[in-house]
Amino acid sequence: MMIRIASIEPRWFEEKAQVQSQTWRELNQGHIPQEIVDVITPQFALKLTEAHVKYPDQVTLVAIDDGHVIGFAEMLRTPRPPADCSQVAELASLYVLFGRHRQGIGRMLVEAGKRAIGNDRLVLWVAEFNTNARGFYRHIGFHETGLTQAEDLGLEIEMVNH
Repeated sequence: MMIRIASIEPRWFEEKAQVQSQTWRELNQGHIPQEIVDVITPQFALKLTEAHVKYPDQVTLVAIDDGHVIGFAEMLRTPRPPADCSQVAELASLYVLFGRHRQGIGRMLVEAGKRAIGNDRLVLWVAEFNTNARGFYRHIGFHETGLTQAEDLGLEIEMVNH
């Protein structure tokens, strides 16, 4: 296994969108309303990807194995509200194909993201029901702050700040 982390390029947009749609479904199925799960199709994720790469404040990295995207991270140099701190950046999203979990890929993406945005102080929000991700983030050094926010996805989902 030779994983490479790289800044996203147009040739990887469609594969990144496929990974985003697949991991979104796997993560959220049964936790949020199905009509919201169904919104993140590969086509919708591709439109998001094409739009996000135009923002100078955002960095999108992909994990490549054997020429294929197996995960990605999206970093923001300035965190979104309610995180209001100019000294930190935001890990806006981190997704790795389920079959590739526990291989160090998520950690590689986070570390490369810190370098890419020039900041090793990160904030992130993760759904409270996502115990796997919460454990991963604790494992790589994040700490829950006790701050929460409610996401309006048809029901309230508690988001936990790390």
